[in-house]
Amino acid sequence: MTLRKIIISLILPLASVFAADAQSLEQAERNLASWRTLSAASQPDGAAYSVLRQAYAAYAEAFRNSTPGSEQHTAAKTALKEIFPGLRRGAYFYAQANDQAMVLRFAADYIDLSLLPGMGDERLQESPGYPVLANLAATNIFNRGDYQSAILYFQAYLSSGDTQNRELAFEGLARSYYELRNYENAAYIATQGAAAYPSNWNMLVIGIESCGKTGADAKMEPMLQSALRIQPGHKGLLEYQGKMFERMKRYPEAADVFRQLYLGNQSSLDYTCHYAFDSYNAAIALKKADPQSARADSLLRDAIPLLKNILDNSPYAVNVAHALAVCYSLTGDKERLTEANSTLTALRVPAVTDKTLPNAETTYMPTANFDPLPEATASADTPLSDVDVDIPLAQVKRPDTYVVIIGNENYKYFSDVAFAKRDGATFAEYCRKTLGIPADNIRERYDATLSEIREPIRYLAEKTQMNPGELDIIFYYAGHGVPDVARGTAHLLPTDASGTDFESCYELDKLYAQFDEMPAKSVTVFLDACFSGATRGNEMLFAERFVEYEVEDAVAKGNTVVFSATTGKQTAMAYDEQSHGFFTYYLLKNLQQSAGVITLGELARKLTKEVDNKAYDKKNKHQTPTVNASAALGDSWRTRTL
Repeated sequence: MTLRKIIISLILPLASVFAADAQSLEQAERNLASWRTLSAASQPDGAAYSVLRQAYAAYAEAFRNSTPGSEQHTAAKTALKEIFPGLRRGAYFYAQANDQAMVLRFAADYIDLSLLPGMGDERLQESPGYPVLANLAATNIFNRGDYQSAILYFQAYLSSGDTQNRELAFEGLARSYYELRNYENAAYIATQGAAAYPSNWNMLVIGIESCGKTGADAKMEPMLQSALRIQPGHKGLLEYQGKMFERMKRYPEAADVFRQLYLGNQSSLDYTCHYAFDSYNAAIALKKADPQSARADSLLRDAIPLLKNILDNSPYAVNVAHALAVCYSLTGDKERLTEANSTLTALRVPAVTDKTLPNAETTYMPTANFDPLPEATASADTPLSDVDVDIPLAQVKRPDTYVVIIGNENYKYFSDVAFAKRDGATFAEYCRKTLGIPADNIRERYDATLSEIREPIRYLAEKTQMNPGELDIIFYYAGHGVPDVARGTAHLLPTDASGTDFESCYELDKLYAQFDEMPAKSVTVFLDACFSGATRGNEMLFAERFVEYEVEDAVAKGNTVVFSATTGKQTAMAYDEQSHGFFTYYLLKNLQQSAGVITLGELARKLTKEVDNKAYDKKNKHQTPTVNASAALGDSWRTRTL
């Protein structure tokens, strides 16, 4: 007896089950007898085919649920073999009537019957019309987005041996696996299909992307070569090829690819970094084999101006500074090596000497040398909060999420923002550990100038353009906000800005417009700042201002949701006992308690209540966080998660 019958027998009397099965089979026999009569006497009509389908459904159920070799199993199999050609006739009947829904239903039934366990020895795939109906079912169900079912029908078509639609079946099968994120099977099918049909662009793209997901570079390379023969200058393919060469440590080839991309877009930080580091890595490998290599010297000369340009825009990039110093050392430029070593000393990393054994650089973006918990922040005077410890570890990874964190604590012209660095550093820890975001996807900037805020935002713009509709973005800011009273606008305040020259500040409207222009899947912004002119310590930013201002809210656009620490004229205050801002503390607390599994709607509800209550208890002042979601999102943002 099957598991299904065992479960039913626990609920109903056994005799009732047998009676129901017997009644069902008796009705199926009557329906099949009716079909015989109607199909023999005249051309069957819709009523006749309805009777046939009822008989098919009952016999298929009996066949699945009976023991192979039993009387019931044998009788059901005999009936199904008789029904099988009638289902094909039904599909053709409804095709003449132009009833597409019924055509698909009968085509699917026809193929489903052949796929029943125990019917394989009947060789039904060799029956007339089988390839046509299998292909019809596969393509229609694929177009509906039911990829799991489409796989069965594409496989059924391919098993028929027909070749007329074989290319499209391979493509559809590969795409179905890809949409289901079964990248290994997608890569396997696409590889087979591309070998047979090397000019099929869609097949090649599916194969390349699937191999990229699984790291199957050896399989990817011939497909990339085929695709680039079709579209030689395709930027996306060249990026795949360049990064494939990097993973395979074929740095000279990678440098050639990224040189081509760089020459086409010299403003791209991504292309600049890859071209620079691939040239650097190739030169190091050549120098190790032959210290006098002229080719290595040429590659170093290519790398030096690129690395210098990157360092000018990312002055804290320790990996760039180190690579530049190595270049000067290997080319014997002692004067510039001295300058480069001064930079390394300022970044608190060892200087480069002629005894330094350089290794390949595998991080292809500027890596900032920031201490996540500086001594001044982590001293005994500012003990660890309960959210700084026991940080939950994620059960999943989120490689498609990118994060920018700005923690501005020490200002040149204004009072410091207590705990802003710790706010940012601990949020970064939650991103890595609790949200499962790779460390390489997180850009942290502390005590950032305007250019140091702009640089990671440009990086996000570049990454989303490279991966449209695929990436989730998180932007976090802790620090001063400043109002432009004349215009009624709000700005993030870089640490070196005067606060009166608003061109040196970062306007929120501009920030949100930049996020809107990014083709991101989603953007979530957290602002632990206020824009009333007050500070965390209740002072005013400007001595001549004795009142707090209420600026007009910047409007989130596109896919952006903004969580702000305050409402209107309120102040974003510090929770002194926990060494964090009130807003950030409860943001982290909710991530800690939920292990990161919380919707934005629930997070908004809890932040509003918890922050306002605790701020009023501790400071006798209200601080009410707000959420500013793009109108285009409606209420859909509430079900999002980080």
